Amino acid sequence: MRPLAVLNAILFGSAAAITFGLCAVLVIYLVLQGRHPQLATEFGPLLRSSGMFAALSIVSGLSLYSSLKELNWRWAAQIAMWVAVALTVAFYWPR
Repeated sequence: MRPLAVLNAILFGSAAAITFGLCAVLVIYLVLQGRHPQLATEFGPLLRSSGMFAALSIVSGLSLYSSLKELNWRWAAQIAMWVAVALTVAFYWPR
């Protein structure tokens, strides 16, 4: 496997694991929402984070797939992946 594909695989695996964890917490929030109304204030940021990491998972997965299959659009997918990473980092970077 090429070094860039390895980096793609690491990023895809990490983003997918974070997405799975956030979605699991989202399900728990939905179940406990009736008994604990204070969770409603954290529901919006949790939903936004879940969506952001789901998008990063999709983009990095497509980038990994195109890199492994050596498709014509693999460099566009690489650029899209790094833009998604930069946007995610910019969102979470402390101000």
